[in-house]
Amino acid sequence: MSLLTEETGHPVDFVLHPTDLSQAGLSAFHHALAIAIHRGAQFTLLHAAGRWSTDSWDDFPGVRETLARWREFGTTTSLEEKMRRSSVSKIEVETRDPIAACNQYIERHQVDMLVLATEGRSGLSRLAGAPGAEKLARESRLFTLFVPSAGRAFVSGETGEVTLRRILIPMDPETDPRPAMLRAVRTAALLDDTSLEITLLHVGEGEGASVTDVPQLPFCRWNAIQRQGDVAEQILALADEMTADAIFMSTSWQKPGIGRAKGGVTEAVLSRVACPVAVVPVDV
Repeated sequence: MSLLTEETGHPVDFVLHPTDLSQAGLSAFHHALAIAIHRGAQFTLLHAAGRWSTDSWDDFPGVRETLARWREFGTTTSLEEKMRRSSVSKIEVETRDPIAACNQYIERHQVDMLVLATEGRSGLSRLAGAPGAEKLARESRLFTLFVPSAGRAFVSGETGEVTLRRILIPMDPETDPRPAMLRAVRTAALLDDTSLEITLLHVGEGEGASVTDVPQLPFCRWNAIQRQGDVAEQILALADEMTADAIFMSTSWQKPGIGRAKGGVTEAVLSRVACPVAVVPVDV
């Protein structure tokens, strides 16, 4: 499998992070910022506020102060050149429909990746709530990282350290797994840590996942596991057992199976997962 030479997926040069400025979205903010500076990418924070909203940027950590803290820990020492290439912008839109505001922004800009919190306040700033986040990812069909407000994280908000050493990739026999595999490898390759373990999970009967046709990379070890039972339950259980830093899923939001439009495996995983989930849209 010529995974590293596949044309699937664009490089991540523009990261969009919609935020409701709540504490529930802090972990997602840290992940979005860390990914942007590791990529040397453009980074935009978009806040959709109602007319009578009392949300304030002053109550939310600033990019500069966060990066200054990470510099003190020495986390960004090797990233100074990439950070100089990065640009940061804050956008505030007065609207009652934050999802529409995000879609309009995406239509006008070449966004490559969304980073979304999966919990947050309700009301006019409800974008961080899981249903809204999933709807935005489904409608935009962008590579999306969902970050739970509590649970495991692969970016430390305090130090900026990125720890992405154990990745779980569910294998749906009807969905091409290569986009998720490619994104996982590319994401990990950006990091200074050269130790990576990727576990392929097949749930069900028939031929399971195999590591015989995956790329042999010096920094990556591949595992393959087959299990029986409910697909979402098995994904969640294995993620906890292996203490996964992230789950990468190739997903079609338009068909039954992983990532179907309503009540699918992706939604079930996102509703209960304890680690970030990277959803990679694929065509059917």
